[in-house]
Amino acid sequence: MPIRFFPLKNNGDILTREEINNFNASASFDLNKGFFSSDFENLPSATGDGASDKKAVIQTSHIFKPEFYGSPSPHVLGVSSDTYYRSRSNNKLNRYYRHEGIGSVQAKSLTDVDIFADVNAWQPIEGLSATVYVEPGETPLTTFVCASFHAHEKGGKVGDPRSQILREGRLTGDGNKMESLSGFNRATQAGTFVAMFGLFLDRMDGNGPRYVSGTQRRIFGTGGGRYRCRRMNHSIIANLITGTGYDFSLTEGENKISVRCLYRLPSPSTKGTRHVYVDARNLVVDVIYK
Repeated sequence: MPIRFFPLKNNGDILTREEINNFNASASFDLNKGFFSSDFENLPSATGDGASDKKAVIQTSHIFKPEFYGSPSPHVLGVSSDTYYRSRSNNKLNRYYRHEGIGSVQAKSLTDVDIFADVNAWQPIEGLSATVYVEPGETPLTTFVCASFHAHEKGGKVGDPRSQILREGRLTGDGNKMESLSGFNRATQAGTFVAMFGLFLDRMDGNGPRYVSGTQRRIFGTGGGRYRCRRMNHSIIANLITGTGYDFSLTEGENKISVRCLYRLPSPSTKGTRHVYVDARNLVVDVIYK
């Protein structure tokens, strides 16, 4: 089997479209009908009789069942793929994304005027961002985006510590009042929005990232860790198309699609909420052409 090399270029040389097309055509020919038995490595036979066996390069696990489609566009989809992911051994960033790395806003209310006053405060979440390149001349019919993640707040200081209440004494008037007020504060904090998530599209046209309406998700505080039910899974599904009053189609060139997060900080002295963790991040972007 011949060995194909991508056209080698020096600095300043031009890589033409014809060279790329010819290389792709040659690689396609090699993959489909360019392999011969002599191309595989010979290994000593397992029987020990001095003979040789072909190395099992292609195994059953490498073969994927093709998909057949009929009308209105008869074709066969026989492409297999592998999914790669980045792993940081013994590193907390392999699982979590803390609020120190995301944007924040000091706002007591959560109106659109407050949370979108500075769109750059919404920062992309690692593992929930993708860059899609649309070739010149191509027009995507639609783009399906599906994202899922697990998010929760942790570490906030809400209410009086249990040890302090016990020292005061639960049977005394002050101790009883302290315990009741502590529970009230935790319940109140558990109903407070801590962070917001949303899907954004940046078509790299100089206008910056744009929020895709209807994709906002919010998380509550855990009330000092007492309300663990606040740890929930979230999902975002969007169909990026061009329509009346809704222009979120992809354009030629780079398009950045990302789930972004905004951390709410009512005041610099806020202690009721602390860290925002984002776990189990998954993002699927499917661009459909005409």
